[in-house]
Amino acid sequence: MELSMKKTLIAAALAVASVSSFAAAASENNQLDNFFVAGNLGKSDFRTSFDHKNSVFQNVRFGWRWNGIVGAEVGYAYLGRPKSSDGITTLSAKTQAATIGVNAKYDFYQNWYVTGHGGYLRSHIDAKLVSGGSSISEKSWNNGWYAGVGVGYNLTKDVSLGINYDNYHVKYGRGGANLPQDNVNVATYSASVEYRF
Repeated sequence: MELSMKKTLIAAALAVASVSSFAAAASENNQLDNFFVAGNLGKSDFRTSFDHKNSVFQNVRFGWRWNGIVGAEVGYAYLGRPKSSDGITTLSAKTQAATIGVNAKYDFYQNWYVTGHGGYLRSHIDAKLVSGGSSISEKSWNNGWYAGVGVGYNLTKDVSLGINYDNYHVKYGRGGANLPQDNVNVATYSASVEYRF
């Protein structure tokens, strides 16, 4: 694993530990409403030159909200493995990201709610280019951002179902390496389940 990726994971772990201890202290003073875990499953649309629209999207997030409205989150997103081929050359890229950011949830009518979130991501791209009998592989780690919105329904005080749109701004490759660096927007459409503690 690249050194910068290790540093990012360590920083994320320290952030989670800090948030957890702060949240526990806030909870004792009745200032913190809840922790949550959320999972998403859907499809991703890679807005690239080959415009791949059929990848699987999976996401899991952990976080908390101050007074049940605004808080912090950390997560992991699998954005899919887009593939393009012209019959001679095939390009594929397994795309993942670790995320850390802020989130908000607002109950606007009876059990209905809207959500929003966004923040920093660290993407891990495993790309492979195959042409004829030869191939080039490259792994790269890059910084980026993500943001999204959703709407849903609270089934109980602890469980919610929702539908969501998210955009992940990632980069492929490394400048000057075998595969040139390229900025890519990945749009995702998903259903979600959230459980609040």
